[in-house]
Amino acid sequence: MPKAILFDLDETLTDRTQSVAHYAKRFQHDYTAHLASTTVSSIAAAILAADVRGYRPREEVVRDFSQRLPWRTVPDISCIRTHWDTCFPLSVVARTGLEAMLSALYVQGIRLGIVTNGEVQFQAPKITQLAIGRYLSTIVISEAVQVQKPDPRIFAHALTEIGCRASGTWFVGDDPVNDVLGAAAVGLQAIWLTGVRPWPTDRPASQWQIAVLGEIVELVHSEHKHAT
Repeated sequence: MPKAILFDLDETLTDRTQSVAHYAKRFQHDYTAHLASTTVSSIAAAILAADVRGYRPREEVVRDFSQRLPWRTVPDISCIRTHWDTCFPLSVVARTGLEAMLSALYVQGIRLGIVTNGEVQFQAPKITQLAIGRYLSTIVISEAVQVQKPDPRIFAHALTEIGCRASGTWFVGDDPVNDVLGAAAVGLQAIWLTGVRPWPTDRPASQWQIAVLGEIVELVHSEHKHAT
């Protein structure tokens, strides 16, 4: 049974599509005086078309999606960027099963943590919004440690903080390269959350896979039975 489990944040613990839909409601409300008649779903679709699942620079995302909207009066792009930076982290929606999974692992004494790429001011409020801090022994954000996944140093930093060896730690993430291959390269048992990003065709298939977060608890129980 693992002594610790580390998780990616975006698209692993959060549901980005639902988060964008939630943010779109806030955007429509706050910019109603500027927008021509449009629906929340149209705003969400514009964001998703520009967003590339969070892998595009935010200034490009904001510029692109704002150009897709029907404006009466076009606000300054810097105001839209500030709105995104401030309000999107507060709009994040947990992936289905997040609370139940973390609670089940926590009561078994497994140390839990997050390792995420991104800026502290953008990522930290997401974790606060998810209200999962009580379960976490460590939170490692790439800006704070000046190194990004899949660099081995960010995983090593997280292991030091959580006080576990790689051999006793699992890592769960949706990104095949940054999360799964990056974690496996430093000796963690890497588990791929499928359904978000495709697996690289030039790499062997991931040995450990889950489709929903609750399967992590099942894997832990399976490993415990095997060990006993």
